[in-house]
Amino acid sequence: MAAALQIWSPTFSRAFDAFPSAFQTDVIRKRDDMRTRLTAFPHHRLTGRLEFGLRVGDYRVLYEFDADAGRIVLHYVGHRREIYKRT
Repeated sequence: MAAALQIWSPTFSRAFDAFPSAFQTDVIRKRDDMRTRLTAFPHHRLTGRLEFGLRVGDYRVLYEFDADAGRIVLHYVGHRREIYKRT
């Protein structure tokens, strides 16, 4: 199976671009791991929400995915104390 297509929301893109390059590298590494093994990756759905959460240190990436279509939609990235306040 090929790597999943990733779709960045404008909100994710703006927040991601504001982070230091070292953090961006960590997010890219985790995201690429998820992309290459989308069906086998341990996804964690957020309680009461449609999104899933990806841990990167003290930060989180909120995303949705469709394994059949091979697609990941990245919605938000931010510090864990703030990210879950998103609606």
